[in-house]
Amino acid sequence: MDLVSKAQKRSGHTQMYASFDLADTELALSVASLQEVVNYPEKTTNIPLAPPYLTGLFNLRGVVIPIVDVAMLLGLQSTRDSSLKKVAIVSSEKVRVGLLFDGTSEILNVRDEDVSHFDGEPDDKGSVIRSVLKLNGGDRIVEVIDPALLIKVQNIPEILSQSRNQVAEVNQKKSKRCQCITFRSGVMEFGLDISAIREIIRVPEIKRSVLAVDYCIGMVNLRGMIIPILDFQMFLKLEAGNVELEAKRIIIMKVQNIQVGFLVDSVDSIVTFYEEEVLPIPLFQQEKMDMMRGMLPHDKAPNVIFLNEMQMLSDKEILAITKGHATLYGKPEVDHKESQKRASERKPYISFKLDYMLSTRLSGIDEIAKVTEELIHPPGYPEYVVGMTNMRGEMVMVIDLRSYYGMKAGQDYMNSRILVVTGEKGKYGLLVDSVESIVTVDEAQKIKIPMFLAKDVAKSLQGDMTEVVEMTELNGNKKTFMILEVPALVRKLEAAA
Repeated sequence: MDLVSKAQKRSGHTQMYASFDLADTELALSVASLQEVVNYPEKTTNIPLAPPYLTGLFNLRGVVIPIVDVAMLLGLQSTRDSSLKKVAIVSSEKVRVGLLFDGTSEILNVRDEDVSHFDGEPDDKGSVIRSVLKLNGGDRIVEVIDPALLIKVQNIPEILSQSRNQVAEVNQKKSKRCQCITFRSGVMEFGLDISAIREIIRVPEIKRSVLAVDYCIGMVNLRGMIIPILDFQMFLKLEAGNVELEAKRIIIMKVQNIQVGFLVDSVDSIVTFYEEEVLPIPLFQQEKMDMMRGMLPHDKAPNVIFLNEMQMLSDKEILAITKGHATLYGKPEVDHKESQKRASERKPYISFKLDYMLSTRLSGIDEIAKVTEELIHPPGYPEYVVGMTNMRGEMVMVIDLRSYYGMKAGQDYMNSRILVVTGEKGKYGLLVDSVESIVTVDEAQKIKIPMFLAKDVAKSLQGDMTEVVEMTELNGNKKTFMILEVPALVRKLEAAA
């Protein structure tokens, strides 16, 4: 140890660097800024409108890490397959970024006198090299990437405050319970706060308009209100999916003083979470940065980007959509008191299918989940209990409503969904054939179920469905929905248990 110390003193102070291979170049990072090196993740999430050097996001132990393609940023040509590459996780001012390299090389102990620093400001935005290592007497030159300069140049200081806020919030008691709808557009998944959504409907006839911008594909008439329809995939320039129009849905939201419909490939589920659990996304300079609110908790909805509904459309975009015809899309004027009365009467309902079209109050549903193969099948339960599933530490008993009501068994579970509800003794999952839509229902229009509508329904079904509501579809056809009284059903299940 004494000999080593004396040798270090004679040679001067040393610094440690990790070197990486990239194309035909050797680059290095200071070990002080390097947290760890990981393999390229199996699953990454793209972010809309991102710069080309941002290859995606991944979740590393509860932190969202963006992956920066260093080769593209520095104008190098790398031919190695991404699955074989390495991601160096660097941290600067609590911002974590993954830098993509072809591979790792070695750890270097370098004397201070062998490090040459550049003076002055970088001459371009891609200049993240501010020093070089002169090794082997100058025969080996290794360029050093400065992570702090990378973060500064790429204009992502917003994540600094997000990270600090998240650190403070995780120590607080979880407070605000949120629900969001998750949907798919192209190859990506998104989430929207359920309170921001007016309705979710099947795709009706869309009337084309020469007034529309490129991503506004036309308009529909929703109960006397003209609504512009925006193609969400075109709106965010996403990679197109291969989905038939019949399977798609339109999410209707109110933006400023007009209602707007977003055409998406599918609406998948309802997810419940706490506001503090939303993971902040390190955002690079790009369009619609304010629209990306974060990522949903990985254990509840992995790879789902949570959107800020207040930033979906700018004033300029709304003006482009309406082109001075805002009155065409505006809501007809009504008496203020009458408007308040109607608002109090109209409630969101979720419709689903068994042998019949059924509906229930959306407020009674905790979340919607897909059917997995991980169901536990304990012995001794009634036939209508298809299994138990662990949902984030809570056991949920899954009830096949077809079996419970004596209907013919379904063919498969491909399109089936589980409606998760809460009772006094625990949580239950109601297995249905499919979830059709979310619509607002005028409570005053509900009527007691006539017996002629229920004559083919099993007797036990009548106790849980005492009302129907008639809704007018966009094509003018009227459709009758039987309303499932979920609280009554849950009470019967618990009494039987």
